[in-house]
Amino acid sequence: MQTPILQESNYKEEMQTIVEPYLVSIGTEFYLERHAGQKIHCMHYVPENPHAVVMLSHGFIENAEKYKEIAYYFAKEGFSVYLPEHCGHGFSYRLTEDESLVHLDSFERYVEDFIFVTKKAKEDNPRMKIYLYGHSMGGGIAAAVAARAPEMFEKVILSSPMIRPLTGGVPWHVAKAIAKTSCKVGRNKKYVVGQKPYKEPGKFEESCSLSRPRFEYYEEKRTKEAHYHLNAPSYGWLGNAMRLNRYLEKTGWKKIKAPVMLFSAGKDNLVSNAAQERFVRKLNKNRPESAELVKFPESKHEIFNAENTIAEEYWKKVFVFFES
Repeated sequence: MQTPILQESNYKEEMQTIVEPYLVSIGTEFYLERHAGQKIHCMHYVPENPHAVVMLSHGFIENAEKYKEIAYYFAKEGFSVYLPEHCGHGFSYRLTEDESLVHLDSFERYVEDFIFVTKKAKEDNPRMKIYLYGHSMGGGIAAAVAARAPEMFEKVILSSPMIRPLTGGVPWHVAKAIAKTSCKVGRNKKYVVGQKPYKEPGKFEESCSLSRPRFEYYEEKRTKEAHYHLNAPSYGWLGNAMRLNRYLEKTGWKKIKAPVMLFSAGKDNLVSNAAQERFVRKLNKNRPESAELVKFPESKHEIFNAENTIAEEYWKKVFVFFES
């Protein structure tokens, strides 16, 4: 990686004076309709003389705004960056009017929307290889996308992927039963018990980040934009996250052909490290040495939002894998 990582000591100034002006100069915004009236919001960043395409798949309650630093690194390394916002996120279409609630009727919707945008990227760049990067929920989606469109991607990075979400103190089988029953009795668009609407900015100490400057910079942006006030899942979303897990662990892993690098955060409290390790073992069983598990024992869930000692090692590994 040739591009230096933004320094925490001067993070806000570098974002405002270097990263954002650069992205404005190379960026375009557009919408795609897979179904009438359902518009997928996308950002596209094209550096001078790109050598490949990277598709970015963001996480739960995230959006394109949060991925500006990530898009900057990829663009500076010569990738044409496509960043669609998943259904129910950012400025993309939603299945509920509640601005705090993420609702989903089928995980297939995420997968098919993303493949739809990727086909557009392929049409725009017919001679370029396409790479895939997904974080958290977006990592689970990326894994399913790589399984459904195995010939489309050159390599895949899954960063703290949601192969299986954690369910707090509730046992997995109990959480599955609650989600299934709640959807059956018509509570699919209700908040999962214990979850609440957005009210105020999050607290760094309770966040998934180890870098206060990175956390606070985005949180300030999030506070000002109502479209970013997503805060909690519906029972419909939870049930479909569980169906996605079943697909990935039972069937999806068998269909992935691209080499995979999976990053795992040792202090992750949102997704299962054990499920990640199991997924990598299955990939390597199917195609020996096709997948690599990289552990960051001291990192929280958002490895890219860790302090610079971790972030620098992380990004170096990302680009060595993609460009080797």
